[in-house]
Amino acid sequence: MTADIHNVRLIDSDVDELKERMSKMPADPDVVPALTKLREAGFRLVTLTNSANSASPTPLEKAGISHFFEQHFSVETVGKFKPAPETYQMVAHALSVELSDLCLVACHLWDTIGAQAAGCQGAFLTRPHNALLSASNVLAPNFIAADLTTLAEQIIFSTKKQLPIPKKCRPI
Repeated sequence: MTADIHNVRLIDSDVDELKERMSKMPADPDVVPALTKLREAGFRLVTLTNSANSASPTPLEKAGISHFFEQHFSVETVGKFKPAPETYQMVAHALSVELSDLCLVACHLWDTIGAQAAGCQGAFLTRPHNALLSASNVLAPNFIAADLTTLAEQIIFSTKKQLPIPKKCRPI
């Protein structure tokens, strides 16, 4: 799509190169401190992806952060892509928690909107070139920050202060 917008012709080797480069992307510098804070605060961390399961080493393994997550979920299991409610229900069922106990952390607003529409909490990371959608009928994320450490601190603080966010909010 981006190539079409810029009138660039892609060939198969371009796509292969993009896949290779994406599979080797390092974690941003704030990721390890943020995941450490969440884990030390007692949160269970899992992943949920629209991508198919991949062979080891996975991109998370290559980035050195896979060990932070107790499980990795793929929509392959239910055969429906996010934001289908069944994807979030699968995670809640596997973790033996309620949907409202889950908190999806993402740097794509459509991910938080989908999770919230299904009954989860949403935490939006406004990395460069991300923005909220100013529309009255779009759910605002429960948590919003420009870096993952601040976002993690907001989630942790909300559970300590007994705010109306579920105590068991689980980043996914």
